[in-house]
Amino acid sequence: MRHTHKIAKYIKLQRAGLGSLAFPAPGSSSGIQDFDTELAREPSLPFKVPTHGLARRSPALKQQKTNRGHSVVDDTVVYHESGLEQRVSSLLRTYKHLKRLVSQYPMVEYIDDDGVIRTHTFDYCTELTNGTRIAIAVKAVRKSPEMKVLLDRIRANGITAIGKGGRRTPGVVDAIMLATDADATYELCENAHFILASRDHHDEDETARLCDLVKGLPGQVRFGQLLLNCASRAKRRTAIWRLIDLGILEPMSHGRIDELSWLRLTH
Repeated sequence: MRHTHKIAKYIKLQRAGLGSLAFPAPGSSSGIQDFDTELAREPSLPFKVPTHGLARRSPALKQQKTNRGHSVVDDTVVYHESGLEQRVSSLLRTYKHLKRLVSQYPMVEYIDDDGVIRTHTFDYCTELTNGTRIAIAVKAVRKSPEMKVLLDRIRANGITAIGKGGRRTPGVVDAIMLATDADATYELCENAHFILASRDHHDEDETARLCDLVKGLPGQVRFGQLLLNCASRAKRRTAIWRLIDLGILEPMSHGRIDELSWLRLTH
């Protein structure tokens, strides 16, 4: 079975290969134009085969001691190699200013204590709607001190990426950051699950009715109160999460959102 999985993965990635594995340098849009050009050349099909995007490596499908897998985000396979990476991926996808999310990118150089040039591949890279690009390393909070030292070395080296053929691109992203289990908690990940589900499964009419309803409410309201006197509690619940996703409703406390959570109208 393992052999079969490897063959299937190889075929999928070969079919989905891209010509370039680099974001454009700051101030240049050529890389994105090339990427969009390649997409435009693809035949129009009812189903678009997901690609591995800019990923510099594709992790093994299975590993006994870790939680490996992937999600498909806008036709791009986004890998995770642990439960923590999966939670970070989910949280990143809920950000309303997210334009693109890729995994295993970029691969950058840094210089260690002995003056030896080494490389590090970031777990995720985001591109925001304003063009800002942020590379994200994911580590358990207990490993954050050593990881912060590594990130400082990468910054000191100009965040220089290594592309195909050994090409070096300084400033390949605008910023780098560390995400830990203190940031990607199970409670926030549960919220992210409902937010992402509401994008595809909300009922437009119910969401519009709820939007009109909350605009007439003064101050704050509990999540559970919005479930009263509705035709379908399931549709209403999904509509609540959709309004949270749209930023029309926001929780008044940080953490897991449930029926006792206080929500307020933002505008």
